[in-house]
Amino acid sequence: MKSVTADKEKTKDVVSVIDDSKYYNLSEKVPDVDIKDLRDASIIQTEKRILDSLTSDKNLIQAIQALDDAHTSSNLLSERLCTWQAHTTGESRSTVDYLLNIDSLPFPISNLKDTYLHLQILIENLSEFINEEAPKVFPEMVKLLDAQLTVRLVSFAGSLAKLARLPSSTIQLLGAEKALFRHMLDGSLPPKHGILYQHPSVKGVHNKKKGKVTRSLASKVAIAAKIDFYRGKNEQ
Repeated sequence: MKSVTADKEKTKDVVSVIDDSKYYNLSEKVPDVDIKDLRDASIIQTEKRILDSLTSDKNLIQAIQALDDAHTSSNLLSERLCTWQAHTTGESRSTVDYLLNIDSLPFPISNLKDTYLHLQILIENLSEFINEEAPKVFPEMVKLLDAQLTVRLVSFAGSLAKLARLPSSTIQLLGAEKALFRHMLDGSLPPKHGILYQHPSVKGVHNKKKGKVTRSLASKVAIAAKIDFYRGKNEQ
């Protein structure tokens, strides 16, 4: 027991040495560290950084990406369902809503219908989850945008921490990276907005004013992102 306790204390000392290493001058002698203790201390530090990176915004980012995947799969299945039914019955192509009301679809079209219905339930559950959790993590941003647009914007940035450090000019163009690169390559017109185009205040104005409205909205989002991120740091 004494040796185990001694090893743990030794490892803690090494961790503190590593933490303080950035404060050492090159002219100073760095304390000698055993390679085994250095390895154990490095593992502890890595585990701590991994745990610190598991923030609530990452959970919501995965949720919004899963929602997008579910929407894509749902659209593909609805197309396949309608096409399959038309090609096997010789009837004109029906809408997916019409096919969902038919109880006697042949196998395996009936299985495809069940999968489509399960996807609709998944989409509904994911949407409810995002709408409930986003205001807890991004309260100020959700006030400006809706819950799903907020999480989508954070997803494009990579995390709330990264979004909080971006200038408003970059936030304005998040989601328009392809158009921006195309502008840089062939000199086509630069994009005026990215994912923020989905906000009603941008959608509802004349094309000539969209850039100005998006700039204003991006500036507000930049401030709100900083409030949401640094308020969480202060609470910790």
